Amino acid sequence: MVYGRSIAVGVCLMTVVLLLAAVIFYLSLGPCPAASFACDNATLCVPRRQMCDSRHDCADSSDENPVECGLLYGSKEIADKIVRNAIEKKQQRLISAVSNASGADSTTPMVTRNQSLNLNMTCDIVTYPKACQCGQGTILYCGRYAKLRRFPRLSSEVTNLIIIRNNLTLRDNIFANLTRLQKLTLKYNNISRVPLGSFSGLFHLERLELSHNNVSHLPHGVFLGLHSLQWLFLVNNHLHHLPMEQLRFFRRLEWLVLSRNRLTLRNVQLPKIPTLYEVYLDFNRIEYIGEETFSQLDNLHLLDLQHNLITHIHGQAFANLTNMRDIRLVGNPIKELSGETFLHNTRLEALSLALMPIHISRSLMEPLNISFLNLTGIRYDHIDFEAINSMRNLTYIIYDRFFYCSMTPRVRMCKPSTDGVSSFQDLLSKPVLRYSAWVMATLTIAGNVLVLWGRFIYRDENVAVTMVIRNLALADMLMGFYLVTIGVQDYRYRNEYYKVVLEWITSWQCTLIGTLAVSSSEVSMLILAFMSLERFLLIADPFRGHRSIGSRVMWLALICIWITGVGLAVAPVLLWRTSTLPYYGSYSGTCFPLHIHEAFPMGWLYSAFVFLGVNLLLLVMIAMLYTALLISIWRTRSATPLTLLDCEFAVRFFFIVLTDFLCWVPIIVMKIWVFFNYNISDDIYAWLVVFVLPLNSAVNPLLYTFTTPKYRNQIFLRGWKKITSRKRAEAGNGNVATTTTGTATGSSQHPDDSTTLAKAMPLALTLSN
Repeated sequence: MVYGRSIAVGVCLMTVVLLLAAVIFYLSLGPCPAASFACDNATLCVPRRQMCDSRHDCADSSDENPVECGLLYGSKEIADKIVRNAIEKKQQRLISAVSNASGADSTTPMVTRNQSLNLNMTCDIVTYPKACQCGQGTILYCGRYAKLRRFPRLSSEVTNLIIIRNNLTLRDNIFANLTRLQKLTLKYNNISRVPLGSFSGLFHLERLELSHNNVSHLPHGVFLGLHSLQWLFLVNNHLHHLPMEQLRFFRRLEWLVLSRNRLTLRNVQLPKIPTLYEVYLDFNRIEYIGEETFSQLDNLHLLDLQHNLITHIHGQAFANLTNMRDIRLVGNPIKELSGETFLHNTRLEALSLALMPIHISRSLMEPLNISFLNLTGIRYDHIDFEAINSMRNLTYIIYDRFFYCSMTPRVRMCKPSTDGVSSFQDLLSKPVLRYSAWVMATLTIAGNVLVLWGRFIYRDENVAVTMVIRNLALADMLMGFYLVTIGVQDYRYRNEYYKVVLEWITSWQCTLIGTLAVSSSEVSMLILAFMSLERFLLIADPFRGHRSIGSRVMWLALICIWITGVGLAVAPVLLWRTSTLPYYGSYSGTCFPLHIHEAFPMGWLYSAFVFLGVNLLLLVMIAMLYTALLISIWRTRSATPLTLLDCEFAVRFFFIVLTDFLCWVPIIVMKIWVFFNYNISDDIYAWLVVFVLPLNSAVNPLLYTFTTPKYRNQIFLRGWKKITSRKRAEAGNGNVATTTTGTATGSSQHPDDSTTLAKAMPLALTLSN
């Protein structure tokens, strides 16, 4: 079939676009393979197994960064216990995995008595349920397949008892015979009541974990006699009050984890526990920290108060915590902290003040001698960057935005180090981004210039369609100018972008090109939707539709489209004119407000309105109109075979809709994902801005003009006539009439073909071209 050429050309074009998109996305990924880690200076790839191994494989030691490795700023003894705990958890997971792999027969123990299976695990426990697994001598694991409804009968050899995801009820003296028990884990067992004598006789118990149950009350004296207890975990229960006075009996307690409960600590003072190093009270309902709340914990190393309801902290609340290493206040509605708050914490190394409406002032920062500071989510105008620059020992800081790091150049390590597109050195950090920007800019500008030139030299009888095509080309060309400006600025700021990043994102030039880019995308989408409607009317009712859409109506529609598109781009400039950071520069040096790194930044509502409201609605409208258009063609031709031009028309419009979807669907999907707290990688953001966003502007000329047979033939024929006529004039004929005659003769060399083509072309398709 002849129209197979159109299908072949369209398929080839889409294949090239998809391959190019895949290549650019692959090259825009990080420089290291999936199983490796890129050093912060981007000069070396280190295998992930070599991270956090106490060996500095990166020149900048980023592979051993204490924050990245998750090390705490507590004592060495606590750190050693963390390592041992991790090893134990790994062994427990292995036991559970082997148990699950044993099949549905959960009544058969994984390791029988005095028998070795995997990792040389032996069992020395005499009496235990067959549904549980025994290993490593005296460790007993009872998982969900044990289906325990009451506490099982156990012999006294057990030293580590793990019961997870069963349905237990505790009673007095339930563990009385387990005199050798050192570690007791009772997680996810729906325990709601803990009787007074539940843990009687456990004199050697070192670790007790009652996490993820329904405990709302602990009776006074329930922990009496647990003199050897070192770790107490009560995570994710319903505790409103904890009798703190009974904690004084824990002379060896090192870890107290009370996360995710309903504690308020109102009028509560934690007792003096000399060995207590770390206290976790995150995700509770604490509103106020008084002067006496933690005053007796003078050996405390870590205090976690994240995500509470704290609005005020007494200026002397941490005054006695002279050994404090790490304080975490993330996610509290604290607006102000006194300069005396951390004045006496001379050994403080890490401070987390993220996600708070607090002002980071000089009086607050000046007394600190910390090495790590977390300011994620703190507004730009709430941070005194000069005060942070004056902190000599600060080596690691985390901000909310990439360009904040340019304000504190003295800090050796700053995160985030990139926004996906820019780095400290360059506006476009990766070579593939630079090449893509220039290639897309060249294709966009050159293609649309050819469209404008072709539409001016080729006089189409349908003036309305020509007007729309010219305006579409002009709108798409604005995206090319946007990319050229980004490329030029990248060249200007090469290797010293960090010096001018704040000046650039707050400049009127950034606002201008951001406005141009949004205007281009919105006007282009509006024109595409209008063209879809116009073509549908011509196909559905060609005669009345052609009379109703005249030049005057078309001009009025185009003026409205430009006013709407430019208005959508200019409106945020006016709405956020008093903001410290402008709407177009506050997110990225590319000055385009996609807002896909976080769900609710400044201007997120307006960005969602434009991309999820206007553009999604227009995209659905275009798809529905083209679908109805193709159905209309198919029905009108149901009685007769489809002509060649009908098929070409259908194929060409199919690829038009496909290209629109390839451009806008990824952007819309990413915007939706952000609202569901999905983390969009920096690489995807760079790919969207540099390649996907300008895709329509670069491909539109090919789809709307050069794939139209009538236009393509006329342009090439006219160009060939000009060349041949010029050669004839240079040959010495010198007769203008001869040239004119030759042109007229050339235009009627094949009258039969022209007549046949005109007869075969339906009126609606002729008008649409």
